[in-house]
Amino acid sequence: MLHRITFSVLLAGMISVQAETHPIRINELLASNRGGALDDTGASSDWLELHNTGDEVLRLAKFQLSSSGDKPSAWTLPNIAIEPGGYQLIWMSGQDRVALSPEALRASTATLPFKSILVATDAKWKYRVPSRRDGLAKDWTAVDFDDSKFALGQAGFGYGDDDDATELPVGTGMVVLRHTFQLPERPLSQSLVLEVDFDDGFVAYLNGTRVAAANAPGGKLNANSMATEGREAGTADRFDLSAHVDLLREGKNVLAIAGLNAGRGSSDMSLIAGLGFLPTTLHASFRLAKEGGEIKLSAPDGQVVDSVRYGEQVTDQTYGRAQTKAGKLGFFLTPTPGAANDGPQQAKPVESKLKFSPKPGVHEAGVKVSITTEASDKVDIRYTRDGAEPTAESQRVDGPIQLDKTGLFRAAAFVGDERVGTIKSATYLVGRQPKLPVISISMKPEDFYEVHMRSSATGRGSERTSHMELFNIKGNRKVSTGFGLRLHGGAGRRGDFNTKKSYRAYFRDVYGSPKVKYNIIPSADVKDFDKLVLRANANDRAPGGAYIRDQLMRDLHKDMGGLVSNGTWCLLYVNGKNYGVYNVVERMDEEFMASHSGKGEYDIMKTGNTILSGTRDDWDDLRRFIEATDLSKKKNYEALKQRVDIEDFTAYMIVNLWGQNYDWPHNNWYAARKLPDGKWRFMCWDSEWGIRGGPYKPDTGSYAFIDSGGAYGFSTQRKMFIALLGNPEYREYYQAEVRRHLDGALSEENVLRRARQLRDFIADEVTHEYRIRNYNIQTWHRKIGEVEEFGRVAGENFRKWTDDYFAFRNKPVSNHGIARLQNEAGYRHVVHRNTDGEWSELIATPDSDDWAAVSLPLSPPANGRPALFALNDNERRLVYRGTDGHIYEHASASSAGVDGKWTRRNLTGALGLPKAAADPSVVVANGVPHVVYVDELGEIRELWNDGQWRQCPLPAMPRAEGGAVASLDGSTLRVIYRSMFGVPYEQSLQLDTATPENRSWRTEGVHRLPALGQPLGLTVNGRRDAVFQVDRTWPRRPPFVFDWNERRRVPGYFTYEGDRNALVYAKEIGQRFKNQYHVAHTTDQLDGQFTLFRDTKNKRHYLAFRDTEGGIRESVLQGDKWAMTKPSELADAPQAKGDPIGWADEITGVRHYLYQSENGDVHQLSYDGNWTHQALSPKAE
Repeated sequence: MLHRITFSVLLAGMISVQAETHPIRINELLASNRGGALDDTGASSDWLELHNTGDEVLRLAKFQLSSSGDKPSAWTLPNIAIEPGGYQLIWMSGQDRVALSPEALRASTATLPFKSILVATDAKWKYRVPSRRDGLAKDWTAVDFDDSKFALGQAGFGYGDDDDATELPVGTGMVVLRHTFQLPERPLSQSLVLEVDFDDGFVAYLNGTRVAAANAPGGKLNANSMATEGREAGTADRFDLSAHVDLLREGKNVLAIAGLNAGRGSSDMSLIAGLGFLPTTLHASFRLAKEGGEIKLSAPDGQVVDSVRYGEQVTDQTYGRAQTKAGKLGFFLTPTPGAANDGPQQAKPVESKLKFSPKPGVHEAGVKVSITTEASDKVDIRYTRDGAEPTAESQRVDGPIQLDKTGLFRAAAFVGDERVGTIKSATYLVGRQPKLPVISISMKPEDFYEVHMRSSATGRGSERTSHMELFNIKGNRKVSTGFGLRLHGGAGRRGDFNTKKSYRAYFRDVYGSPKVKYNIIPSADVKDFDKLVLRANANDRAPGGAYIRDQLMRDLHKDMGGLVSNGTWCLLYVNGKNYGVYNVVERMDEEFMASHSGKGEYDIMKTGNTILSGTRDDWDDLRRFIEATDLSKKKNYEALKQRVDIEDFTAYMIVNLWGQNYDWPHNNWYAARKLPDGKWRFMCWDSEWGIRGGPYKPDTGSYAFIDSGGAYGFSTQRKMFIALLGNPEYREYYQAEVRRHLDGALSEENVLRRARQLRDFIADEVTHEYRIRNYNIQTWHRKIGEVEEFGRVAGENFRKWTDDYFAFRNKPVSNHGIARLQNEAGYRHVVHRNTDGEWSELIATPDSDDWAAVSLPLSPPANGRPALFALNDNERRLVYRGTDGHIYEHASASSAGVDGKWTRRNLTGALGLPKAAADPSVVVANGVPHVVYVDELGEIRELWNDGQWRQCPLPAMPRAEGGAVASLDGSTLRVIYRSMFGVPYEQSLQLDTATPENRSWRTEGVHRLPALGQPLGLTVNGRRDAVFQVDRTWPRRPPFVFDWNERRRVPGYFTYEGDRNALVYAKEIGQRFKNQYHVAHTTDQLDGQFTLFRDTKNKRHYLAFRDTEGGIRESVLQGDKWAMTKPSELADAPQAKGDPIGWADEITGVRHYLYQSENGDVHQLSYDGNWTHQALSPKAE
């Protein structure tokens, strides 16, 4: 087919060639994009725009763009459609792709907004917090589900961060959300994307089908489902749902999301979600030449339908067609990608260069500033003084401008109403000369207000275009560049516009330069930076802070050989206003790691197990290794040393424990490793709570905190540290490292030297900041004094705490208790120790209530309470701690009676395990016995026999004092004990998923009260509660626990004010802390260990104990209270010498208690409507 071709001769040798019969044309191009539109990676790629001038939809399959020149290129367009009168942008990046970039799916880095929104991130949702009792509603994700009983709330949902639009109850484990939206027709676009900012996990369903998940269990959810990992909110992730776009339908659609918390004890939870389509993004396989060239558009048959030849281009000025039928080509000062070229057209580019005189910097009052230009055309210069971008309506420069105080100019040249070139910023520091370097930021006032006030805004989308000038301490300007400004921090984001907050500065091509080539932070020894963090020191700022705590911690860690974010100090000005002293530090990302550890790829993790770079695969694998591996074994310790830089990790732990940094390690941490097989290193961050900066007393022990405090759960660092302490070699190494660092980097001399360097460097400007804000400068001097006093005493305190912690030995506990067993054959056995300390057994056959007594000549002799269990119908197995400390198992057939032969096995000896310091506890699950005991160092070990005896320590657990009790709760093995710092802890293992190689225990503590003796656990309506005896004082230093959020936010939150030396009922209420209630009539009454059990028939819980007068008391749980009776008095039974054990018959519900009297005889109390007593021990003849 022939086409009539028209040639138009243009200025500067530019020619357009177009086939008049075809409606598609090249409408606009930009070959030097600096400050214009950004592509889906956030880059300022050059671009070209196509325009459909016809009245029908055009499909561009097999159309081709090509360029001429020395290296001609061609790119075939995909089968996209352009509506009549529509436009299609093509990025001339050379990337040759149509699909979305990975960056477009990361809201934290991409700027590509949704083209159309199905569910807005601030939409209203129907929501419900499912209870464990009621469970999760069936089909709650379905389109037609009746959600009328759900509440209505606006996103985001959560608690604990003061930034949630809809507050959920503190301790929420799961929230389910539903949002209904209408579609008039099925969408043509395929680029469906889900955007979610979450803490800690979620599962998303589109019209009932699971389409996306993170940190979530597989399979069907239930009301008890929890996130499998932790994650901090603050960065939205995007999930590509293009494969599920066919789930959308005309009419009603539903997006349903289950938000998951990592634990009901978590300090926070958050969920914000949005759904929409990203625009079709095209990247050609070649770039536009700035120096000029020719670009052609050809039809599938090869016919050129449009061609544009262009000369050398000017930055941010496009070359395009006028809105006329002829479509004359020319230059536009204002690019219009994706829209009509409706601005004035210029015959040639306009260039202008502004000049400020004198140069920006420090000047005397009265300085006169001139702003002039060298321009290729007649222009006006217009300026602003408040940071706003100048417009054609702004003040025009008509002569020199006099300044009597510090001020800012933002100026630009204009041709008519259109700006020529970029905006130039200049700051004049007039009058007083600053004693610190100055960073001056200029930006639109409304943009700064948005950055400062939108506490929940994160990621690249929250970044706003700004300009930075940096002046050295002499007042000379060393840096002047565009950059992107974001808000930084966690809790420090809160506050009004007058609150001093932290920010991040990102340097990118789109703003000016990808890096600042100036040594802003001298101690970093880095020549250029692509980003900076401007720290306001939220918890250590004026008017009540020392400013220097975090920087001091990092300096000391660096002195210890650690990898740190280096920092310096500056004065920060924003739009001419002095915001005071700021700590300028490195951002610890891949660029940081490359600067300090060599170029390459890195995995970088931060607070909340959030991925900053790379993947989380190796980090998760490390966590699993720590949770399931016995690090006391040398080979496992050596394996860990191949994955973790142990020297680095040890220094990291020491500096934080020495510094009493108690807003860590659950929070404020970084870890990184170089790929493919580098070792993990750990970096300090935001340590403002350290060095007496937090809400704790100076004598609060660091080991009490890391072992048994915090109540925030167990981070990987905490688990690894406690697990490592189970290795004898590491224990010695760690203590030696403590001594080395206390004599070096953490010595009084070095700490005071570092602190005083920081103090003296910022003193003048802190004094000035206090004065202009009418603060009392003596407060700062007092806080600096606290830091110095800490430096004087911290070394000896930490040395003593270390010695005390490692000197701990679990003292042997001897308990005169009883064990009972009724096996499947109906034989009943009671084993106890007689008055001589030897084992005695009572046996009753299935067809008799007569008890026969026999002494058990077992070797070695017993030392404590026995445990009985059976694996076969006709047997009993006795497990106990011998006088030599080993755990023994003896077995005999029940039918053999008193004459039965016993087999003997030394379990700990055979497995090469440490000796026990307390009695063992045994449960049988699916025919497998599980034996737990506590050794001398306070470590708990599990032994089990699944065909052979195996063992594994409970990893990464607080060290135990006393014994541990095992129980079976469905398929969950639970082990409860008291830590060496007096905190009840329970470890839980899901037996149905555990393997010999992978036994991942979950840890939960009952904080706020010191425990005495052995705590016990119970499950009530799906909740896990506990009972323990509260001590009068903490056994050692009290573990620090921070409950500020609960005191402020949780309705009805209270602290225990009942009696001490009494029993306490700790009830789970779906919050971080259990409610604690005094058990009536137990104050000063316990003599020994209480017992606790459940009557499964009558669904009640009972506890019983021996009182100080030898009576047996029983309490039954009624709501939050326990009602007490005295069975031994009611049954006129003799007084008890030993502790009782209790149980309820599963068929009849009759309750029984066994105990020993003063003479060693065994007695039974039973309740079947009335209390009765029976002496089981036969009378001596």
